[in-house]
Amino acid sequence: MKTGTNQPAPIKGTNRIAYLDILRGIAIFFILCANIVYFSGYFDYPIENRLGSAFFIIDDYFELIMYTLVDGKFYSIFSLLFGIGCVIQYKNLKKHNKPFAQFFRRRMLWLLMIGLIHLIFLWMGDILTLYAILGLTLIWFVNLSNSQLLKYAVILILLPIVNWLIINAIGWNYPLYFYDLNLQYNQSLGLPISEWQGVLMTDFIAYLESNSLLDFFKVNIGNAIIRLADILNEGRAFKVLGIFLIGLWAGRKILDENILDNTSFLKKVAIWGICIGLPISIIRTGITYFSNHDIFWSLMKTLSYAFGTVPLAIGYVALLALLYKKRNTFLKWFAPVGKMALTNYLLQTLLATTLFYGIGFGFVGKFGYTLNIGIAVIIFSLQVVCSKWWLKTHQFGPMEWIWRQLTYGKRIKNKIGLISFKTK
Repeated sequence: MKTGTNQPAPIKGTNRIAYLDILRGIAIFFILCANIVYFSGYFDYPIENRLGSAFFIIDDYFELIMYTLVDGKFYSIFSLLFGIGCVIQYKNLKKHNKPFAQFFRRRMLWLLMIGLIHLIFLWMGDILTLYAILGLTLIWFVNLSNSQLLKYAVILILLPIVNWLIINAIGWNYPLYFYDLNLQYNQSLGLPISEWQGVLMTDFIAYLESNSLLDFFKVNIGNAIIRLADILNEGRAFKVLGIFLIGLWAGRKILDENILDNTSFLKKVAIWGICIGLPISIIRTGITYFSNHDIFWSLMKTLSYAFGTVPLAIGYVALLALLYKKRNTFLKWFAPVGKMALTNYLLQTLLATTLFYGIGFGFVGKFGYTLNIGIAVIIFSLQVVCSKWWLKTHQFGPMEWIWRQLTYGKRIKNKIGLISFKTK
């Protein structure tokens, strides 16, 4: 494929910012660590079902540590990277005098299709669908000033508190409509229903153990409705969009001011982010695991998430940037996975579903927390090896390549050595 100076094209490997690929790879790893406990049925089965009793002693402590340090932080980093990526694409198109809105809208609509397939046919925990829908709104924000981006970001990140008040203080529990809709859907199809604390809901144990592919897909459609209800209940859309806007700001600072070389700034962000975010995240862990979950503690949990998660995530980003500046060779192992983030994210679902679910090998509920994280490490290690192997001969990962072709509306050669970028 030949391109002239006025023709936008996918960013070549030589023009990529290596640190962002590393950060994306690290985020993908810890997102897997957070997700695998749900894939494995860890919260759905009694401890007697689990293998590896030698790890039971450390499971609870390890779970507390991971919840404090990981939960919510790395999908926040992934959201930040999404915003940064938007700015990079905007600058690339602007350089070629091409309209951004049309291109980005097409890109997000194809991501929405990929996300819906993942959500409906594979896993209710999908994040791509939400990213695509919220990504469409970035077209309205991309020309705002830096101060406006940060102002709106703060407002959006705090809006889940308002959302909590609407549901719990005012009493308008609008997500309940979708939970009820899921129940009606399951009942209409005769799918398994269970009862928990007097509430009828999807029988997730029956779903996880079922070896019927047809039933698996039927329940997944209903699970997509639960996913919507959970997002509304948490106010997650506000959080994610707010972090997207911080990503727009950060992307401008990286491209226009080379902020990744500003050691003094990075140290301040790392210190303040960790000093604010870590204590509040510890409080959130205490509330989650040791409170009685009444309405007061529910509010405290919402507040601790709003004020602790994003600062700690941003602190991580700055700390990793400082480590990268010191040429930490270990970090480079994450880059290949980061370059193929979409492929690897979807592949993690396929591998985990095959390993744990009844439609696969049926190991659901068999492992404790520590062993599940060990499995995540093994899966990710295989992804590092396979991604590195693939990128020796290809520009893009398989799903990245498909997504690019759909976005640009033309065939893009993927094999290294077959792409010719020429300028006049």
